[in-house]
Amino acid sequence: MAIKIDDDYIELLNKAVSGEIQAIVQYMTQHSKTEMLKMRRKLTNLEILTGKNKASVLGKLLKDISIAEMKHAEKIAERIFVLGGESTTRPSPIKIGDDLDDFLANDLQAEKEAMELYRKIIKEATERGDITTKKLFMEIYAEEEEHYWSFDEFVK
Repeated sequence: MAIKIDDDYIELLNKAVSGEIQAIVQYMTQHSKTEMLKMRRKLTNLEILTGKNKASVLGKLLKDISIAEMKHAEKIAERIFVLGGESTTRPSPIKIGDDLDDFLANDLQAEKEAMELYRKIIKEATERGDITTKKLFMEIYAEEEEHYWSFDEFVK
C-alpha cells in the first residue's frame, strides 16, 4: 500500500517542527534567565555548599531538554524531506515568562500541546499507512511525556 502524501500531511508534520523550534528557543532562553535569577538572589548556606537550588537544577534541565528538542526537530525535518516536503523554519509562539513558576507553567503547556499534536500525527500516519512516521512520532512522544513529567516534578 502506498503512503498518501499531500500538502495537508506535510503541513501537519510541519506543525511539529514549529513546536520543536518553539521549545528550543523557549527552553534555552529560560535556561539563560535562570542563570540571571541565580545571580540576583541571596543563596542559603546549603545552596552554596551543594551548588544546587531550584534555579540551577531547573536551568540544567531546561538546557538538556532543549537539546533533546533539537534532535526531535532534526528527525522530523528529515522525515518531511524524505516524504517530498520542505520543513518550516518558523516557531510556534514562544512563551518565556518572568520567573521559575511562569517558566514551568509555559513549559508544561508546551509539552502538553506537543503530546496532543503527536497523538494526532500518530493516528494520521497510521491511517495513511506511513509506518515510519508513526514509529518516529511514537518514540518522540515518549520523550515528550518524560519532559512533561520532569517539569511537573518542580510544580509539586
